[in-house]
Amino acid sequence: AATPVAASPIERCYEHLLDVERYPQWYPDGAKRVEVLEREADGVALKVDAVLAAVAGPLRKEFPVRLAVQQDRPGRIALARVADDRGDHEALTIAWVLRELGDAQTEITVELGAVLDVPLFLPIDPVAREVANGFLQAALKSV
Repeated sequence: AATPVAASPIERCYEHLLDVERYPQWYPDGAKRVEVLEREADGVALKVDAVLAAVAGPLRKEFPVRLAVQQDRPGRIALARVADDRGDHEALTIAWVLRELGDAQTEITVELGAVLDVPLFLPIDPVAREVANGFLQAALKSV
């Protein structure tokens, strides 16, 4: 696969990806709805309720998820699933990883992390991978 490179400086890519409530504007297929529940003092979303969609071939699956936004400027933004109160402790983290390349270009990759109630040798849910990849392609086009 080609290295995912955006033709924008890292700060601009970072701000773009940090603005979680605008995801539906540039990736309506994948982010159906994002509603901010909590913000930091500077207005940045801290916790959101989102409806994400995965498209894997002919299959389409929408799922509501509560996400916490974790910042590590300028190289990483993680969207971590917040477990609900029903004792559900499956965790999923989708992290944007940014690396400055010079010439005002930024390499953007997506990291997936999961803590699931499944044997460790099972791969991360292909749906999660599909979601992450869709977001990555849309992000590269939109920054």
